Amino acid sequence: MTVKNTVTDGDKILSPKLVDLTRRCAEGSLPTEYVAKAIQEMNEGNFIIGGLLKFVGTLHLKAVKRFVVADNFKVGNMVGERKIGWIGPNFQTHFGGVVEENVPAKTVHIWQLTKNSLDAPICKLFGGEESPKTQTYLAHQFQMMELGEKGKSHFDGRANLGYTDSPVDLDLWVPCWSVRDGEFAVAANSASDRFEWHVGRRVCGG
Repeated sequence: MTVKNTVTDGDKILSPKLVDLTRRCAEGSLPTEYVAKAIQEMNEGNFIIGGLLKFVGTLHLKAVKRFVVADNFKVGNMVGERKIGWIGPNFQTHFGGVVEENVPAKTVHIWQLTKNSLDAPICKLFGGEESPKTQTYLAHQFQMMELGEKGKSHFDGRANLGYTDSPVDLDLWVPCWSVRDGEFAVAANSASDRFEWHVGRRVCGG
């Protein structure tokens, strides 16, 4: 399976927007005092995009030469301090045979849903289903599980999710995991399902 990945030059994205923001503040079409407060909140990591995703934090995940899903996502395996207790049939069908080669190091952002949502609005905020910012390697999701509470994920029964293409049907799927009775439960849902993720669930991407 190949997950599309590109490097984005942040300066090229931000520079025109910051110039326009400065211009609008100078001309008085934006309230400078409140813009300054908003920027301060962003500096402190307190912001929401699209009225849907609240920023939680950033993770720097390691490169992996070869990641065999069947060897790592296996019932009974210890991942960090917790055991995998259950793996759903959809995950086994769509990702059980996946081998990821030469997974690069990547910085991923963690977000929390501020309201219930289908997958489409979430993916749109990351650039769309085909965007490299939307898709996350399974090797990196596994690292998030290994990191435990340091991985900025939920361990209280609420779901953590990412997006990646299935090699079985070539559609976008949503591998997800949670902790139930002290053990990991791993599943996968189609991103095209009419299934809403509940408020408070955490999403990696962007």
